[in-house]
Amino acid sequence: MRESYRFGAAAAVAMLVLMMAPASSSAGEANAKWTFMVYLDADNNLESWGVLNLDWLETVGSNVDVNFVVLMDTYGEDADLLYVELGSSVSVGGDYGYPKEVNMADPDVLEEFIEICCDDYPADKYALVLWDHGGGWRGLCWDDTTYEETGVDDCITMVELRDAVEGAYTHTGEIMDVIGFDQCLMAMPEVAYQVRDYSDYLVFSEETIPGQGFPYDDIARDLVGDADMDGRELSEVIAVDYAAFYQELGYKDVTISAFDMAYMDDLTEAVDALGAELLEWLVVYMNCIQRDLILAQEYYYPYNVDLKGFADNLFGDQSIEEKSIKKAAAVVSQVVSDGVFACINGDHNYKSSGMAIYAPSTNDGMHSIKDDYVNVPFATETSWYDFVNAFSNWEGRSVDLNKVA
Repeated sequence: MRESYRFGAAAAVAMLVLMMAPASSSAGEANAKWTFMVYLDADNNLESWGVLNLDWLETVGSNVDVNFVVLMDTYGEDADLLYVELGSSVSVGGDYGYPKEVNMADPDVLEEFIEICCDDYPADKYALVLWDHGGGWRGLCWDDTTYEETGVDDCITMVELRDAVEGAYTHTGEIMDVIGFDQCLMAMPEVAYQVRDYSDYLVFSEETIPGQGFPYDDIARDLVGDADMDGRELSEVIAVDYAAFYQELGYKDVTISAFDMAYMDDLTEAVDALGAELLEWLVVYMNCIQRDLILAQEYYYPYNVDLKGFADNLFGDQSIEEKSIKKAAAVVSQVVSDGVFACINGDHNYKSSGMAIYAPSTNDGMHSIKDDYVNVPFATETSWYDFVNAFSNWEGRSVDLNKVA
């Protein structure tokens, strides 16, 4: 999901890609330092925010060092491939059949977009932003026009996300320096695992993203102003600009983090070991695990809990005497701390550490495992699915534990 109700309807709807010009003048810079691509799926109730975000990009525009390329699909118009210039966006997709209606929930569309950007707008470094509703491991990028035409509530699943970035890499040989998720609830190992090997850094949020999304004008201005920055620096810029934007507006529940994918294998191994220990000792420590999950920071979906917070609670739980659990929890905590190099939180999310994980623990109707979690590779390729499945179905789990501050 994405919070589309945060602000009133934007007057920017009227600006819906009216400034598109013929394509010939904007071929991009062959020796650019960055190509910054935005997969802008606004074919839904986020349309007005998508138009606004494009307008923000246009206040900066591309230059000799930075290409801003957008695939934009709205609810009211066909999708178009756009090269963002100062003050306008130029349609550049004629060779690929644009403008045309596409299903932004189709991973092939995402793969082709990445390939076009790398082939037609080559650069030293690449950033990809995925823009739309997000549901963490449950998927991203819903397309309402396709839903109305087919009746299928489609999205890009975790498996399809992997297919798209892997397919693009096979074609281009290019690894993304940064992948940003301008979507709710995406800061999870279940998500990060799907883009391992194909991105150096990730920027995402454990919590919902307000309707206005990333502050693209600030981010673009910073990137154009210092195009020599590397992927880590750009990731931190996105996080800092995002936090500053919403802090100035008085938001209390935003959180944003940046993760170094060099730690993804370590994180996978650590969570695998912790899940195995919790599964082995579930009969003994069922209620301790339940309590430690409930005491961790939770998010819009209460079954998303802060991973480091949960691990720290396990480590500090005096009722847990088994040292193997403590050791595994300590490793998870350390790896998250090592991998997350930027984490900025609002007052309501002060216990966030940059990475959430699925663990249905609360007693408010969300404590049963979701059927489709079995389709999440991170879960099934580690011990985490077996632990969560056993935990959520354990009849001995307390049902009177309440969430406390």
